[in-house]
Amino acid sequence: MQLLLTALSVGAIYGALGVAYVVVHRMTGMVNFAVGDIAVSGAFGAVVASAVLPPVGAILVGGISAALVSVSMYHLAIHPLRKQGLMVQTIVTLGVGIVIRSGLQLAFGTGPYQFAPITEGPPVAVFSATMTRQSIWVVAITVVAYILLTVFFNRTLTGKALSACAVNRFAAGVVGINLTVMATIAFALSGAVAGVVLATQVPSSFITVSAGFALGLKGFIAAILGGFDNIGLTLLGGFLIAVVESFAALTISTAHASTILFALLVVLLILRPQGLTRKLVTARV
Repeated sequence: MQLLLTALSVGAIYGALGVAYVVVHRMTGMVNFAVGDIAVSGAFGAVVASAVLPPVGAILVGGISAALVSVSMYHLAIHPLRKQGLMVQTIVTLGVGIVIRSGLQLAFGTGPYQFAPITEGPPVAVFSATMTRQSIWVVAITVVAYILLTVFFNRTLTGKALSACAVNRFAAGVVGINLTVMATIAFALSGAVAGVVLATQVPSSFITVSAGFALGLKGFIAAILGGFDNIGLTLLGGFLIAVVESFAALTISTAHASTILFALLVVLLILRPQGLTRKLVTARV
């Protein structure tokens, strides 16, 4: 039970980062490998804001900071290369992640940072295990983000326009949908979701500038499990990743937990490349 509760809060972070991948991919078709570092920039935005704001306000600032970094990356590094192809744009995101990480290191150093939790108090007992109050907030905010994104994509005109761009960008442009505006919204949503959830986790653990790369990879695996399309399955994939990681650390070795996780990823890509979805897209030439 303790393993599952721990995996629930950690998996919420992995799932949220996976959702950040999915939102951008659904609109642009590219993979944004800077998601982890963008989320970390939001977490450090919350750390700075916590000096003058209560925890909830600091976390909101963290989400806004990550959204601004994500949008800036799109307009400065991705949009100018829109005619160069998705592969070039995807590779550029790796470089942007390094730039963000280096900038954060210059500003904050390599040490851990933390701020006060939203709710003070001892851990909450759940059956035979416990869960910190801040971890409950992490799960709750992730669920709220999932609900809001689902309503946005399924019930709003802008969300449907984003989905239309994902299906056929050329046709969407022909009927008058502004692709640049839609991409800006997608990158803003991606950064906000990743930044808010990771910033919420900071009070119960800590954050360092180097955390983005590993977190981004695990979010990428969650996105693969969701088929890079389904937000709900992506969150479930994040939870499964955390369960595997926690179980491997408990039964085998903490040092080899990530190795086992990535080995299972390779097996998954070979046996079930579409992830947890039933849909397998094929192309005819």
